[in-house]
This record gives sequence, structure tokens and C-alpha cells, in this order.
Amino acid sequence: MIRLFLLVFLSLQMTPTPAAEIPEVVKSCLEKNTPESTSAQAIELRARDRSGYEQVMQANVYWKRFPDNRSRILMHFNEPLDVRGARFLIIENEPQNDMYIYMPGLLMVHKVTSKRISSSILGTDFSYEDYERLHGILTDLKAEQYPDEVLAGRPVYVVNSYPDDNSGYEKISTYIDIETCVALKTDLYERGHQLRKTMTIDPAAIKTAGDIHVPREFLMRDVRDKTETQMVIQKIITDIPLDDELFDPEQLKQKEAPSLLND
Repeated sequence: MIRLFLLVFLSLQMTPTPAAEIPEVVKSCLEKNTPESTSAQAIELRARDRSGYEQVMQANVYWKRFPDNRSRILMHFNEPLDVRGARFLIIENEPQNDMYIYMPGLLMVHKVTSKRISSSILGTDFSYEDYERLHGILTDLKAEQYPDEVLAGRPVYVVNSYPDDNSGYEKISTYIDIETCVALKTDLYERGHQLRKTMTIDPAAIKTAGDIHVPREFLMRDVRDKTETQMVIQKIITDIPLDDELFDPEQLKQKEAPSLLND
């Protein structure tokens, strides 16, 4: 699964039960949208509350696969002024990923604990856990494939995954476009089978970047709180040099992100 917001909330490294393995055809589909080594994106987040007030944020997102085949992801916020310089880092690890956040006003790097995993990232509808799953770097999923369906006029694979007890979710249902291998819809259920969030992608927003398919827009809706966040990918480049220090938590408040996305 691509770590570029391309395939949402499914992990290529999921650990299904022996009786409910994801078929190879689905895994192969997901792998088609994976870059070789690195990626960089310029994104815009538009978070709207239930009154319609909208907050717009801009960030650069960097991903790198390290020699141990594990990934690291950095989100670096540029706008608005009150969050400029804020950074969020995920280091893929076992049994749990390591997450760090740096806020310029606090001048300190904080490690995100499991108690905060369901908390919102800077007032958006994405939690820390959502962000991990968005990049497919969680391995706690048990999953099974259901019969194919048709969504937005397109045939889709249907996969239900079941996070462990540390998650804020009980079940995640994902609908993967068979043609482009992009998840067109993801439903996230809280305990008690309550639908909490839904992420959707308009097939018309799926573009190509080299050999991979890239959805340029996402919409995450919080069903309970009646809020939503739209994510727009403004620019994407893949397999370019990225310094290892960019993903070092000890360098999080010193290391400047490259200007590749501003060219």
C-alpha cells in the first residue's frame, strides 16, 4: 500500500487470521501504487466545523523507505502562521510505531502516547491513528475479503479489517477500485458498531503520477461530530533524494525540510 495517501487505511503488512487471508489479487493491486524509495507532497487541508467555519492549512509530507524496509513519514506545516513550523513524525516500528510532534511555540519535541492516538491533529478530522492508517504502516489488522461490489459505477474489492484493542476503531471497511487500486471509500466504526468516520474519493479526482494512480482530493467526514476535512494534493514527486536526518526525532526542531515542492 502506498504511503502517499493513495490507498487509504489498509496495510500491505496486515496480519490476517489463517482462515481470513487477503487474496493475492488484492495485495498485488495495492502494491502497484507503491513508489520505490521516497515521495514528497504539497497538500492543503480544509477543516470545516458544524457551523461551516473553515480553517485552511498547508503542509509538505515526506516519506522514505529505510534499509530495514520500514518507513518514516514527516508532515511539516507551512500555513497558517500559528502552526507554521509544526511537524509530525511517524517511525514504523514493532510492536507499535513511534510518533513525535513538534510545536514551535512549545520549543519541545513530544512523543505521542497511545492515550492520545485518537486525538485530532491540529483540529482536523484526522486523528494520529488515522494518519498512521492513511499511510498503511500499521500491522495490527486482521482482515477478510467480502464479495466485490460496485461503487460510483466502478467495480471494487471489499475488505473488512479489525484493529486490536489499542485502536479507537472496532472495524474498518474499505472499498478498493479494481481498475486503479485506489480506495474509493473507507468507513471507520467505533465500539458498538457505530459508524464514526467516512472517507471518500471521487474517481474523477484520481490522476496518474508516473506509473502510479494518485487521488488528488479526499474528504473525511466525522459522522458523530458533523465536521469534515478535505485534503487536496497540490503537487507530488517520487523517488527523489531525501536526507535521513529529516526523519530523525532528535533533529525535528532543527532540520529544515527541502524546498523541492516549491520549485
